[in-house]
Amino acid sequence: MIYIFENTDTLGDDFLKAAIPLLSLQRLKKIDKMRIDSDKINSAAVYLMLRFALKEQYGISEKPQFIYGEHGKPYLKDTQEIYFSLSHCRNACACIVSDKETAVDITDTRRISLRTATYFCSKAEFESINTLSEKNNELVKLWSAKECYSKLDGSGLSTDFKKIGKEQLKDIHTIKGDKYYLAYYSQKEESAKKLSSSNLLYI
Repeated sequence: MIYIFENTDTLGDDFLKAAIPLLSLQRLKKIDKMRIDSDKINSAAVYLMLRFALKEQYGISEKPQFIYGEHGKPYLKDTQEIYFSLSHCRNACACIVSDKETAVDITDTRRISLRTATYFCSKAEFESINTLSEKNNELVKLWSAKECYSKLDGSGLSTDFKKIGKEQLKDIHTIKGDKYYLAYYSQKEESAKKLSSSNLLYI
């Protein structure tokens, strides 16, 4: 199941203050190191989304603790047969929870320059997208799909995105939102559920 929380850019200090008692010490320490307020809010929100998902799908109400794989991919410390992935951008958060390996990325539809595109598109991808009238949407969609794939093992931005091609992306699904693209890895199409602050602050 995929969970989406939209318009997080409208949240403020009140949300973060209300969220603090619901966060683990591990998550609080992570947030404390962040300098940008919007990153703190999104980090809190996406953690609460995971709590909501674990309670809804598995009846788990404890604050989840994370352990990390070789490349930094997080797993649940006490429930390793449940897989999850978290992501947030400027205006939205996403969480996916599954009984098999999974990954999610959410990217807002800000403008991506063609110069930037050369760093993550293969030559063939760049030439194909450059012929389109709606280049930016396709670039955001492709970026999100490749970042999602890179999160499967936790390698993330250290991955050479130019080498991620159609074969690797065949199991990446895409959802288009109002201000974002969401990409997720799964062996099946997942249903999506939108959440609000009222869902998350009363877990």
